[in-house]
Amino acid sequence: MYLGAVSSESDMEKRGSLPDGIGELLFDAKPIGVLVSPYAVAVDPTGILYVADSAGAAVHAFNLRTRDYHQFSSLGKKAGLQKPVALMTLTDRVYVVDSVLHQVCVFRKTGEFVFAFGQDQLERPAGIACRRPEGTIYVADTGSHALYVFNHEGQFIRKIGTRGINAGQFNFPTHLYIDDAGQLYVSDTLNYRVQVFGPDDRFLMAFGQQGDRPGNLAHPCGVATDQTGNIYVIDRQFENVQVFDPQGRILMAFGEEGSGPGQFWLPAGIAIDARDRIYVADSYNKRVQVFELLKEGGR
Repeated sequence: MYLGAVSSESDMEKRGSLPDGIGELLFDAKPIGVLVSPYAVAVDPTGILYVADSAGAAVHAFNLRTRDYHQFSSLGKKAGLQKPVALMTLTDRVYVVDSVLHQVCVFRKTGEFVFAFGQDQLERPAGIACRRPEGTIYVADTGSHALYVFNHEGQFIRKIGTRGINAGQFNFPTHLYIDDAGQLYVSDTLNYRVQVFGPDDRFLMAFGQQGDRPGNLAHPCGVATDQTGNIYVIDRQFENVQVFDPQGRILMAFGEEGSGPGQFWLPAGIAIDARDRIYVADSYNKRVQVFELLKEGGR
């Protein structure tokens, strides 16, 4: 079920669409910043939606309960984010991956910069995820075709993977996700698949292959799971969201190329909250679209 979109202020003004502009509905038409190219999304347990705006060089924070909004980008001493492409929340902090700065920048949820890490290891970081409760952080690095593991304070622990096509090898890995059971999902983008690893980092399975049939992947990006364990994969080239069961079997897909409700233009990131609301970073449409999973028999 399509719920609406958090759009840029200018985009909503241009379209004049209150039903489609959930950002305008939630924030009473107050200025909410301009989304230039939203690339990644995360929702924390308190209902704050964080959006990494890669071309806007900022992180937008929408409180979906209180209707408050703020954005942040400053790293202090006249420095700032350059190209934020991924983010996640952990306790009172937001971890933001910047692919140009080759590092993870850590902020308080208020937007205050705390510290950065990964500069000595990362070549072109692209994705991030955290294994809770221990706070182990995984960063996908497309430059080295590997994953880097850090603790929550940014201390390097180990590197996982090399370039290749075998299980546990990667070819331009991008987006990461870790579910409540501790399973790690990796969008192994140019191997046209998603790889899944257990809490001990051992390979469990992979699904997807190059092609144009249902269940094939052309450019897998964002990945997330819902409360029943189904796996959602953004495909940037197909411009849709494909849904797989926990064993990696295709169930359905939604979305197509376009700028209308439920349509996408180079989507990238995805997040699913505890209510199974699905947030998709619809990059070139300059918005985040929100969907709700309807259970059998109604909501």
